[in-house]
Amino acid sequence: MSGSEGEQQVQPDPIEGLPADFTEFFLEVQHSYIAYAYQALRNRQDAEDAVQTAGMKIHAKWDEIHAHANPRALAHRILGGVVKDYNRSRIRAARNLQAAARDVALGRDCVEQIQHLGTYDALDRAMEELAEREPVQAECVRLRVAGLTYEEIATTLGITAGTARTYYCLGRRLAKQLTEVYLHHETEGEPS
Repeated sequence: MSGSEGEQQVQPDPIEGLPADFTEFFLEVQHSYIAYAYQALRNRQDAEDAVQTAGMKIHAKWDEIHAHANPRALAHRILGGVVKDYNRSRIRAARNLQAAARDVALGRDCVEQIQHLGTYDALDRAMEELAEREPVQAECVRLRVAGLTYEEIATTLGITAGTARTYYCLGRRLAKQLTEVYLHHETEGEPS
């Protein structure tokens, strides 16, 4: 260790050394990216981790993204993929927890917590199905819930603001219907 004991080591700024255009871009979108990831993952720490992972992937491909006709849309696709990966691992963990809970005699509080997780599971499954059926509508719903305006959604997805509004309304309606179907199947004990 160099220096006297009273001196503190100055940590390097993590932003220092990054391309200025990347730093500017990422600082501009970071808040909306966290909001987007949070609404999908419902956990602030997981959302921040997902955004950091996406940020590293975006940085690794920055020259390609920066040269793209719509850099924001390309970067958003990377974020969407990372969030989807985080969500899959969380769903898998929740299902493992539910399976373990069924194998053990649980107290009433634990059963209620598991049932509450089931409600989120139905919503997650509905959003997955919406993304398979109508991927642009699903993205419009996720982005709008994350707090983006229709104009921002339009820029991110490369569509018009009117289309973003229409797709959001249609996607939200279909997601609600699918969630109700999955919840019905869960309460009836039917496989979905």
